[in-house]
Amino acid sequence: MGAPSFLLVLVALAAGAIVAIQPGINGALYRRLEHPIQAAVISFTVGWATLVAACLALGQRLPRPSMLASAPWWLWLGGGTVGACFVTTALIVAPRIGAAWWVALIVAGQMLASLALDHFGLLGFRQRPIDPRTLLGAGLVIAGVTLISLARRG
Repeated sequence: MGAPSFLLVLVALAAGAIVAIQPGINGALYRRLEHPIQAAVISFTVGWATLVAACLALGQRLPRPSMLASAPWWLWLGGGTVGACFVTTALIVAPRIGAAWWVALIVAGQMLASLALDHFGLLGFRQRPIDPRTLLGAGLVIAGVTLISLARRG
């Protein structure tokens, strides 16, 4: 597979920016509601309503429970649970450590997990063995996280 198109790169960059923005928005909601789980409930309820509206606006039918009946439990439960854990963790941790360190640590965690997913071909990803260039790139990401954390300590 070749390099992604310019449009896909822009979309991925926008998604990365959202990862940095979301904890700030949800953090303000958390301060208003005085509990991170309540803020996460509002965030996911609005997200659910937005996705339902998008389905309907695009002429898509809503998913039917029967479509998931034979799927393994982790397939239908996993993504939402992971998202809820991510949002709740962001609500609690990001305000305490700052946006830059939060995103740096997220990127490092994503890098390490993605290396394992690709190397072993897990969760539907095509197997892509780790090579020296991949390790160097991941090492540079981890080095960047370390520099940001040292700068944040003063």
